[in-house]
Amino acid sequence: MEHKIRKKRIGVIFGLKKEMDLFFVNENNIFFDYGYGKSSKLTAHKLIEKNVDIVFNFGFAGSISNKIKNGDIVLIDKIYNLKKRKDACDALPDFFLKKLQRFRFIKSNLLTVNKIITEKKEKLQLSNKYEQVSVIDMEGYFIMKELLKKKIPFVSLKVIFDDLSFDIPSYLSNCVNEKGDLSIINLLIKISLKPQRVKTLLKLQNKYITSRKILAMLINNLLT
Repeated sequence: MEHKIRKKRIGVIFGLKKEMDLFFVNENNIFFDYGYGKSSKLTAHKLIEKNVDIVFNFGFAGSISNKIKNGDIVLIDKIYNLKKRKDACDALPDFFLKKLQRFRFIKSNLLTVNKIITEKKEKLQLSNKYEQVSVIDMEGYFIMKELLKKKIPFVSLKVIFDDLSFDIPSYLSNCVNEKGDLSIINLLIKISLKPQRVKTLLKLQNKYITSRKILAMLINNLLT
């Protein structure tokens, strides 16, 4: 049974290229790509064309719950859109669940939003409006919607980057392009205007390093 599961055609979708670049698995039955926002629909179609048997979605996410912190691993149960429509993710196959149990993880619901949410105030507003949700991303619902049409199982696993203990500086969203890549030039301009921003960015970098390390361990251990 284990051998059969390993040989299934597995699709993997990351939100951002920098997340995908953490993936070092080289198996001929694993196909992967990235895309966030509505562009993730196109990524889903690319994997559907590969005739995959199951699709995993890995990536960073934000927490809108005080109980879920930076670095936490979240196995997504249900995914909501902004209109409060929801669909349930598929159960993680036993072969992968045994591997996931090497890590401490939380099971929770996710909301797919249409923009980067930077401030605690806005996250709390979402938490009040979507009471069943603890995690937010920008691609999960779009991917699931396409896979449901083809009845392809979908599993989403997130690592929390930003939680309610800190805000992402709003100016950073202006330094990110449509693919989610950070423009170093734009960032340096922002810092030159207010040099004191460096201190906040260093704290943010430490949070990112933590979540990046955990995401890398998760994806490479789960799929090998």
